Amino acid sequence: MAIAGWWFLVRSDAPPAPDLAAAAETAAAAQTSTTIAAPATTTAAPATTTAVPATTVDLADDPSGTWTVETDIGSFQDFTSTWVGYRIDEELGRGIGATTAVGRTPLVTGTVEVSNGVATSAAVTADLRGLKSDRVYRDGKVFEALHVDRHPEAVFVMADPFPLTAGANEMSATVPGTLTVNGVSVAVEAALEATLVGDVLTVVGTLPVVLAAHDVVAPSASIVVSVADSGVVEFQLFLTRVAGGTG
Repeated sequence: MAIAGWWFLVRSDAPPAPDLAAAAETAAAAQTSTTIAAPATTTAAPATTTAVPATTVDLADDPSGTWTVETDIGSFQDFTSTWVGYRIDEELGRGIGATTAVGRTPLVTGTVEVSNGVATSAAVTADLRGLKSDRVYRDGKVFEALHVDRHPEAVFVMADPFPLTAGANEMSATVPGTLTVNGVSVAVEAALEATLVGDVLTVVGTLPVVLAAHDVVAPSASIVVSVADSGVVEFQLFLTRVAGGTG
């Protein structure tokens, strides 16, 4: 009975990994509702709402300009919004077994510069003080391990420009860059997927993280036998073009 109680407290309810198709649906839904007023008549007809589908646009259709992270699309309650987070395996004691720890923060800023079909620069910052998982006790341990009080932000900066895929409305790429966590910068490669849905550039992906490389000691707790020494950073980003950008 005691083991069953522990399982209930620490069982894995990890959300699924980021998915481009699901994110694109959210981006489309944020742009589909347009209210059209009916013409005036003797008997007033109610205004009707007509769904105007957001179209998926060719990424090579010169989306030049400055794109900034948008945090008002979707909801963090069901992870349909912009977020950055981690996914790492844990081994639990008392016969419970393995589980997956996932934590995410919606406090994300960033910009991507695009010029003539090439992403020339990109930088994304996540405020780790907003990290939340399904277990409060885990969050406190994660804050301690990452020294969030001294290093509250994780930052990814793209290292080299890369061309957008010509003739496609979706693309995937491996993008080299630098990940800074706990004040320590490490060269990494981000595996990402992107699509342009209406006016929203939608990007999802992952990049590897090795705890020791960032001087991070895996957090511990009485019920946690071990935490993997590596995991992934996951992200789902919605970006909109700064007014005045060309397209």
